[in-house]
Amino acid sequence: MSKLYGVPLSPMVRKVLLALELKQIDHELVPVTPFRKPEGFEKISPLKKIPAWEDDKVTLADSTVICEYLEDRYPERALYPQAPEEKAKARWFEEYADTVMLPVLGTVFFERVARKLVNQPADEVKVQEILQTKLPKTCAYLESEVPETDFLFGADLQLADIALATHFINLSHARVQVEPAEYPRLAAYIDRLFQHPAVAYRIAEDKKVFGGK
Repeated sequence: MSKLYGVPLSPMVRKVLLALELKQIDHELVPVTPFRKPEGFEKISPLKKIPAWEDDKVTLADSTVICEYLEDRYPERALYPQAPEEKAKARWFEEYADTVMLPVLGTVFFERVARKLVNQPADEVKVQEILQTKLPKTCAYLESEVPETDFLFGADLQLADIALATHFINLSHARVQVEPAEYPRLAAYIDRLFQHPAVAYRIAEDKKVFGGK
């Protein structure tokens, strides 16, 4: 059976999990944390990062590479738009999520949630700096980009949406919500994301780690 290496609380692992679930691809999740990797893991993931993927054809690392491979090999449930200009825009949103949202929203999650899971105190000064100076820039940009209805490229959830959703899930776990009064389009879009059955399932699975809270 195909194997995905990582843990679901990682936003990049969650991104691949959502793609796998939407495409209904059978797989085994092999628990690997960023802090405790098995011996020889670099043979699958040369940079020793999660997620990593292994099946009967390939071993791959990097969530974007894995998702593009899954799209090419299992095209029946498309996760990218077909028009070249829309596909390019979708890849841009994914890049924005991976390179801008991860260090901003991911740091808040790391400080408030990940540290707590290993009994370490959060650096709340760092968190507040991000919430006051960096997060508003991300929210303002996305407020100008997300649609008033549906998802980024129509009625179906696609990978660009997943790439954004996975970081907002972790932000929610860190007890931070996007304010509807300041960012009405973005807040409504996030609400639609969280209500999608696949995303709602992932959120519910995450909460089991926190004791259902």
